Amino acid sequence: MVRTVIESILLLVVIALAVKLVLQRMRLRRLSERMEEYLSRGGIPAPFSLREDAIAPVENAASELENRIAVLTERLREENERTSSLTADISHQLKTPLASLRLFVEMDESAHMAEELGQIERMERLIGSLLRLEKLCADGYDFTYAEHPIRPLIEGSWDELRALWPGKQLSVEGDALIRCDEKWLGEAFQNLLKNACEHTAEDGQIWVRMEQTEHTFYCSVEDNGGGVREKDLPQLFERFYRAEDQAQSGSGLGLAIVKEIVYRHHGSVRAENGKNGLRINMEIPILDLTET
Repeated sequence: MVRTVIESILLLVVIALAVKLVLQRMRLRRLSERMEEYLSRGGIPAPFSLREDAIAPVENAASELENRIAVLTERLREENERTSSLTADISHQLKTPLASLRLFVEMDESAHMAEELGQIERMERLIGSLLRLEKLCADGYDFTYAEHPIRPLIEGSWDELRALWPGKQLSVEGDALIRCDEKWLGEAFQNLLKNACEHTAEDGQIWVRMEQTEHTFYCSVEDNGGGVREKDLPQLFERFYRAEDQAQSGSGLGLAIVKEIVYRHHGSVRAENGKNGLRINMEIPILDLTET
């Protein structure tokens, strides 16, 4: 009789421990799911746990982390708003004297007027690109995401450049249908194609290759310009950076803008030397309708 009672008590203890373990695992699973939800979509940080058990410290650490993320996110948002406002003010202040300078140059009609106007136009393009990049970095533009086929987007970007480089040849392989901002991703491809044109011969060749899997869009833009030195590859996306053996054309901001646009699509971009020249590789995840 005593043995039976002891066995029953031990059985109850084992059952109680098993139930406790299951409940703790369920709490940890819910905690994990809640943190993933918070990191992907934001929201209100979870309240601190008032329980006194082994899981409570983990829950409270997660809650404190979420609160810190919320504070940092709000500070970043405020800083981005200030930067965007400052960028707009700088843009206005710079455009006015440049417009006046252009007017005076045209009125003087000096022997060097064409060169002077060319330099003014170059300065206007440089300032415009720099302010555009800074506003992108500060989240100053709204991106509108929808499903778009990529091949027509690339071909449209090329049509705008073809007249400037009539001897260049573009080959496009593959296609994809992804969620993106058509305007901005089109600008990224236009900058990539323009960069390839600037660093190839008059009859240069450019290849764009695309592939889409269930989860990722892959694209490469390669030219036959001979590439760059290996040590220059990691720095090509820095603003104003030019490899020593590259022509000093362009603003030096095109690839930096590409990087920011791809980043806004949750993707990544990198450079490498291919068989014929420089190759820019782009990866953009395939997001569902709720992940923008």
